Amino acid sequence: MPRADLQAPIDFERPTADAFGAAGCPHMAILLDSTADVPPALASFYNLGLRRNAWLFHRSLPGKADEDRQALAAAGLDVEALEQSGRLEVCELPIQDPPETWAQPWVPVVDRHLAEGYEAVWWSRFPIGGNDDQFQVALQYDRYWDDCFRGRSAVSLCVYIVGDLSQESRDERAAHLREMHDTTLKLEPDRRLSSMPRHK
Repeated sequence: MPRADLQAPIDFERPTADAFGAAGCPHMAILLDSTADVPPALASFYNLGLRRNAWLFHRSLPGKADEDRQALAAAGLDVEALEQSGRLEVCELPIQDPPETWAQPWVPVVDRHLAEGYEAVWWSRFPIGGNDDQFQVALQYDRYWDDCFRGRSAVSLCVYIVGDLSQESRDERAAHLREMHDTTLKLEPDRRLSSMPRHK
């Protein structure tokens, strides 16, 4: 089946309605086929946050912040205006921090912006690819983030690339992600998102 236009908007609102209803501020994951899918997915996610009175926080790999800014802007997020107004921060992540301690320093950041009147802090990050070792490391960080921010007004989207994996491997990754994410989303060929809830 041919893929739809890669620049077509992605509807986050309807596929995540149950997650927001159940968790309030859900911790979510998304499975994408290609890194080309990342900017339109994140731009749609952040634009939904803007409509819900969120402060936005994007984490880039070291040296990649400007590249991420350009990609998000090309996908429809008004990065320059949002940064100038203080509504968005693009931050290069210190990847040397261990998973046990990396999430806690962001708690004051969340609390500070909530005190400014925002409903929640919405954040996402660079994608994790198909390498299994990198995936296992990312799971450790995700678990500590989930423990640290569960119950707080923080909406998160963890991005994973699975296009080069077999269907069996994709299913295994989705199962792992569902253990700690309120919903795990998958971008289908028609650019619609399907959703899988957290394992009970």
